[in-house]
Amino acid sequence: MNALLNVINAELFKVVRKRRVYILAFLWWVILPVLILFVARILLQNLSTNFVENSSPIAPSTIVETLASPFGIARISLMLPSVISPSFYMMVLALLAALFIGDERSQNMWKTTLTAQPNRLSVIFGKFFAAMIVYGVLLFGGFLLSFLYGAIGMLPLPFLSLPTSFSGEWLGLLKLYALQWLFGSAGMFFAFLMIWLLRNAVLGIIAILFAPPILEGIYTIYATLVGFQPVNRINLVFQTLRLRKTLEELPRYFFTNNLYAPARKPLSEIVGALGVNPGSNSGDLGPLGAILGNGITLQSSALVITGYALIFGLIMLWRFTREDVS
Repeated sequence: MNALLNVINAELFKVVRKRRVYILAFLWWVILPVLILFVARILLQNLSTNFVENSSPIAPSTIVETLASPFGIARISLMLPSVISPSFYMMVLALLAALFIGDERSQNMWKTTLTAQPNRLSVIFGKFFAAMIVYGVLLFGGFLLSFLYGAIGMLPLPFLSLPTSFSGEWLGLLKLYALQWLFGSAGMFFAFLMIWLLRNAVLGIIAILFAPPILEGIYTIYATLVGFQPVNRINLVFQTLRLRKTLEELPRYFFTNNLYAPARKPLSEIVGALGVNPGSNSGDLGPLGAILGNGITLQSSALVITGYALIFGLIMLWRFTREDVS
């Protein structure tokens, strides 16, 4: 236990001097909420006309409350990083993995590190826990700062004065933040594994960001153009092995669909508040249908992500404890 704590302390001591962490924090803690306040102010100004207020089924104050209240900022800070492509969550995990695993190789420090602490399990778990701590600080920092930025938005200043309040289901949102942090352990193991296997931080980051979407995209193209029913020469083998139903339901087990499930859950509330029925057919929602999860529950996502975390974690431990380092 002492060895593990020493590794964690050493890694955290190192990370506070790395510029990339502060850049990620600046983007997540400053740029994103300021943009939200800016957009909310513009919307309030443009929508607060007699024509819009009389013709729109949604009051401008409702839209601003949804977007720029303290609760709205916290909700968007959780949700928005999961819907951009590549996901900002995966960018954070990739950069942290490159910092904790890749820097050692690029600076030829692995032999020195393992000489100082020969217990490899303590080293890898210490690095993993330190990375999860930094990831948690970045994630929950957005939640805590939403109170500050929401309060700033309410100030009676010429470019602010937003009609918002501190109301909201804060406890439920905090639980989603905690779940997204826990789900991030699977992504962190995956990021560690890619950088370790490829032995190059740049190639590892590229694989982390693009390998899952590419594999899932190949499946989507096949399912759209060929499909699994009726039987044809291409999918005959699937029909023979009775795998059609499993393959049709495969998107429910995609890594990305489940990894961001807690972060994307509030999207249905935002979509509903803006006048769109999130329960309608996913095809009617366009790209929102896939982002909303197509019926994937948090319970099923938790089971799937646990499986991914075990697979990636065990492979990472096996390779790290048995390979020579240079």
